[in-house]
Amino acid sequence: MNGRDDDRPGSFWPRGRVRRLSDAARLVAVLGALLGLAVLSVLVPDIGHAALSRVRGLPGTVLEVANAVSSLAVLLSLIAIVATAVHRRRYAVPSAAMACALGAALAVAAQGAAEAGWIASVGLPRESAVVPVAATVAFVVGADLRWSRRLLEVTWTALGAAIACALLLGSLTVPGCVASLLLGTAAGLAVRVAAGVVPARPPETLVRAVLARAGVVVDQLRPLDQATGRVRYAGTDASGDLVVTVVDPDRRGVALARRAWRVLRFRTPAVGRPALSLRGVTERQALVTGLARSAGVDVPPVVALLAAGQALVLVQRPLEGTRLVDVGTPEAAALASAFGALRRLHDAGLAHGSLSADTVVLTPDGAGFTGLQFAQPAAGELQRDLDVVALLVAVGARVGVDGAVTALYSGYAGSSADLARLVPLVQPLGMTRSARRAVQGTAILGDLRTALSGPGHHGPVAAPRLERIRARTVFAVAGATVGAHVLVTQLSDVSIGSAISRAQPAWLAVAVLGSAVTYVGAALVLSAFSPTRLPLGRTTLVQLASSFVTLVTPPTVGHIGLNIRYLQRSGQPTPTAAAAVGVSQAVTVVVTVVLLLACGWLSGVSPSRPSLLPSGDVLAVLLVAAVVLGLVVAVPGTRHALYRRLQPLVRRTVPQLLAAATDPRRLATAALGVVILNGGNVLALDASLRAFSTSLALPSLVVVYLVASTVGSAAPTPGGLGAVEAALVAGLTATGVPVAAALTSVLAFRAATFWLPAPVGWVALLGLQRRERI
Repeated sequence: MNGRDDDRPGSFWPRGRVRRLSDAARLVAVLGALLGLAVLSVLVPDIGHAALSRVRGLPGTVLEVANAVSSLAVLLSLIAIVATAVHRRRYAVPSAAMACALGAALAVAAQGAAEAGWIASVGLPRESAVVPVAATVAFVVGADLRWSRRLLEVTWTALGAAIACALLLGSLTVPGCVASLLLGTAAGLAVRVAAGVVPARPPETLVRAVLARAGVVVDQLRPLDQATGRVRYAGTDASGDLVVTVVDPDRRGVALARRAWRVLRFRTPAVGRPALSLRGVTERQALVTGLARSAGVDVPPVVALLAAGQALVLVQRPLEGTRLVDVGTPEAAALASAFGALRRLHDAGLAHGSLSADTVVLTPDGAGFTGLQFAQPAAGELQRDLDVVALLVAVGARVGVDGAVTALYSGYAGSSADLARLVPLVQPLGMTRSARRAVQGTAILGDLRTALSGPGHHGPVAAPRLERIRARTVFAVAGATVGAHVLVTQLSDVSIGSAISRAQPAWLAVAVLGSAVTYVGAALVLSAFSPTRLPLGRTTLVQLASSFVTLVTPPTVGHIGLNIRYLQRSGQPTPTAAAAVGVSQAVTVVVTVVLLLACGWLSGVSPSRPSLLPSGDVLAVLLVAAVVLGLVVAVPGTRHALYRRLQPLVRRTVPQLLAAATDPRRLATAALGVVILNGGNVLALDASLRAFSTSLALPSLVVVYLVASTVGSAAPTPGGLGAVEAALVAGLTATGVPVAAALTSVLAFRAATFWLPAPVGWVALLGLQRRERI
């Protein structure tokens, strides 16, 4: 077959293949499911014997006949796939064949590894249907039957019936069925990721027909450029030239990847909220175009936004003019017009998002913009400022810094004071790749910072240092890794699977309930010292949202920051909000210390032997905590760091603390909140112990929890990860709890109080942000 035929989507090996991000994501998910099945087979060794018994009253002959009919239906469906693919989608044949061979090989390899004892068996060595099922699933997945939905439904129905018959006949167990389905799916997706797929692009005849139905009649479409998942055509209708962009359904993964990368590089205020679907991106572009034209900004007008099958067709008229990158020496008036157009765009609440010399067009009437794929409606100040910096850099690369700043003052703003906030943004991090390349090796950025700083600054102005990952984050990750390593080392000596199988679900539910109570207590403490009345329900949601924030910050830091933000949104000035949160934290510490001392003393009191000293086990825990605190204070570096953190807090909170001391009602509410907060956590820890048939005296349990909580608050890891677990296990084992019970109980406690609330806290955080409560 010649090269021209190889380029056609209908050939057996076309060149225009794409690799979907969604296929790669599904492959990772399937591989994770296979790993989970392997882990489950280790924890539950008898899982490989799980099989479905014959349906009562149904003769075996009926099942055998049904099995033969369903197997024949599967075979006919595969033949139909090959015949239809040769006629419509020839590349599906070699893709499906490669996937079928790989699926069968994986199934045979898995059976051999299970027989040799290299991997845990899930019934694979004994089941004759595993290889055929895996090979068939791989064939169907590798064929990528998006081009024939009806054939795909028929094939999966026949295959499902055949698998059901195999399960009922005993030639396939439930775990073996799951393993064969996962192996076949993994093989098919692996071929699609490695070799690529043919994009679901509609033919030109269909595109022209869709345009004609919308009233846009074009004689022919001339390809302008082609990229992964997208093709742009040039055409002409009765009104003039057109640019027709056809975006495949496979394009949505590319758009998602780009949006995710922008969000990772910048925070949401810099790039806006990403549109996660292709339809959302295209609809937003059409919306921004209409709003920009209403504001008097020259942009390529949208003629139509249509659907051609599963693809989207965007029809625009090109903007008449010359791109800034193609102009030798642009006139000052034209550059001022470009900044004026940007001013009108921003006044309409829009941000371009990707300004460069390629997207600025100098028109006969002034200037306009193209490339609105990343434009944002209802843009914030930071997004608009980044637009101004991008246009400054693009113009400065063409006419120099002085010309760019002059055009800025002429067309956008006349006061240098209003533009001083742009200085920190003039650096490569906030620029597009093309803009960074244009100024690489030049002094444009430094000269722009100096020019924008005003006449009072002499000499170059250095760019401020921006960090997304700080040294503290690195140490936090390292600490979490060390803590996880220590915990896993301890877990290696304990049969976690057998311990979890003996857990009592009722007590685990009590642990979750205790965790939920803690957020009500935290809300009471904060409300007690707020100058304005705070709704208890909303304040509780804020405390729940902090459970998600602590996943990425040290526990105290994220909690305090979120509460201050909440009080600010409630109408309180920043100093007042910070002082209120500081007072609540100080009262929490004082009441917690009183509880610790009281429970430490009560741990040594018994009816037969009253004593003023705590029990020996609790004394040991308190002694260890005192030694750790003494070491922290003895080291000059940590002592100075502790002083720097506490001194401002004490200076701000002491006046309000003294004022609060004169209000018994507030103090009583705060003390009740602290008791509920700590009581909920103690209840969760006690229920976690009882879930594994272990218990501890209440005073000793309170001491162990409070000491571990103090250690976790001082740890630099997110949520005290690693430190809390180690402190709890050490405290429980020191008070006589067996190691196995301590480890499993701590895992259950942390799951109930740290991991399970996090996704719920994320939902609460999004809801509060949407309502502008934080």
